[in-house]
Amino acid sequence: MKKFISFLCCLLVVTAACGGGSSLSSEDQKVVDDLAVSVAASDDFPGTAADAECVAESLVTNLGTAYIRDNNLTDVAAFDDWDLFETELSRDKFKQAAKGMFGCVEGELSTLLGDEADLDGLSEESIECFFDAFQDDKFLDAIYDSGDGGTDDLIVEALFTSCPSALVDGLVAGAGFDREAAECFVDELSPELLAFFLEISSLPGDEIPEDSTQELADFLAIAVKCDIDLADFG
Repeated sequence: MKKFISFLCCLLVVTAACGGGSSLSSEDQKVVDDLAVSVAASDDFPGTAADAECVAESLVTNLGTAYIRDNNLTDVAAFDDWDLFETELSRDKFKQAAKGMFGCVEGELSTLLGDEADLDGLSEESIECFFDAFQDDKFLDAIYDSGDGGTDDLIVEALFTSCPSALVDGLVAGAGFDREAAECFVDELSPELLAFFLEISSLPGDEIPEDSTQELADFLAIAVKCDIDLADFG
């Protein structure tokens, strides 16, 4: 999951468009211009000079000129090493920066992601939803908490809750469900049962948590209602 997030972060500026005029001071604008050079020159940056300017202005606006200077982000090597998702920003600052950066992204998202993202089977709706999730407080809170002693399961749960179409796509592509059954399953799936499945996925072999009788009963009831062949689950 972290690899996916890092990939999105690297690609978030490919088709960016910054609207509106700037109200930055001349000093801040100078930092934006210098930072944009570092962004454009960084190893994994695939966008244009205008895209780099958009990201730089977002970072200066949300994090402040002092932060950019203190972390030497106008240096190409320093910017390459910097990762928003591994910073020690406050929750509010992190969310503002993430929303601002991903707010630069628009256009053909399926082309943007390409084959390297390992997102085979996801619909354009799901991919767009992934990007929209980076404007969602609940999803950003999950990412922030994951980096503060939390778990990746928090991110996955928040993502699937925000983007149920992605879970549908996964069941169709990964488990061989027909789409109608997958949509039914996801509609009936409660957040608690999703969390249960995520917990199971991290356990070895066929091991399941103790006292899982109710969760298993709920799962079987959904399988019957949605006409799902349990053999699809392996």
